[in-house]
Amino acid sequence: MAWNKFFRYLRQPAITAVVVIALSLVAVTAIPSVRTRVSSSLGSGANLFLFDDDASDEASGEASAEAAPEGKNGAPSEGKKRNGFKRVVTAPVRLFARLFRRKDNNEMAMKKASEKDFEKMKMIPMNRTRDGIADANNGLAPEATTAEVAAKNLFEEAIELHDRGRLDGSIEKLVASTVLQPNFAEAFNLLGVCYDEKGQYRLAQEEYKKALKIESNNARFLNNLGYSCYLSNDFGNAVKYYNKGLKITPNDRRMHNNIGLAYGRKGDYDKAKQHFVIAVGENGANLNLGYVYSQQGKYEDAIKYYEAALRSQPQSLPALSNLASLYERTGRLREAATLNDQYKKLAVAAQQKDQTVDQDR
Repeated sequence: MAWNKFFRYLRQPAITAVVVIALSLVAVTAIPSVRTRVSSSLGSGANLFLFDDDASDEASGEASAEAAPEGKNGAPSEGKKRNGFKRVVTAPVRLFARLFRRKDNNEMAMKKASEKDFEKMKMIPMNRTRDGIADANNGLAPEATTAEVAAKNLFEEAIELHDRGRLDGSIEKLVASTVLQPNFAEAFNLLGVCYDEKGQYRLAQEEYKKALKIESNNARFLNNLGYSCYLSNDFGNAVKYYNKGLKITPNDRRMHNNIGLAYGRKGDYDKAKQHFVIAVGENGANLNLGYVYSQQGKYEDAIKYYEAALRSQPQSLPALSNLASLYERTGRLREAATLNDQYKKLAVAAQQKDQTVDQDR
């Protein structure tokens, strides 16, 4: 009996159409690729059946809170009846249209947001710096530039303090500059100089080596390290570093003189003289060897070289002064007195000559 009534209702065209549409739309829901197209079609179809009040409902996604006009005695007006009939007929269509539209609107909003983000990313140029950090400032981090400038300023302040003899203040500035710029070779080198002047040779040599790790072929750093070793009586390492420096700058007369002193303190006087001759010539080599021997307490050998220097250059003030001192030390007082008188006359004459030259200027 119930089935007979159901089939009798289905024979009515309006109900049959509604059921067919509803079943079709439910089936389409399961197909994502078709759902978007159906959504737009349903939305357009639903709008064909709606007046202004229904359109406003669709726009807000909710039923209007304002009541429809009523007839006399609270009865619905004819306009309401007509609109009610249309709403009943189009309810399935509007329902599914709303369901589809909400999902599609969300997807569209996400798509637009993604596109905006992508556009923003394209607007900012990204460059990779050497340390692997990406930034938008042509690959140069502002912090790095600021640190380099600050390190340079500290270095210049350290030079001024060093020239004024304020070694501790200079060291403080230099340490700060190397913290800001760890590859600041000149700062490490000047640190070594400051420590040498304070007599802290081990610390000085550590700083020179740090500078050489950054600039391994810097002959000046090698010369300073060799000299620090010489000051600490480590003559073997002094020779080693001087030789490394001479391979880079073979004509450096200062370094030839320094390595000659180191060889002399090692007792290798022949090599010492070879380098002294390159540095200061034959007469200067005799003076230097006289100095080396006298520092080692070998006074007779020292006298021999000073006498050779005096024969080569009779008016050499260094030869006269040092030889007179050695004569006194070894008991040759008359000879020492003669050399001292000669030294005084030559010194006065040289002083007057210098004054005359200054006046001419």
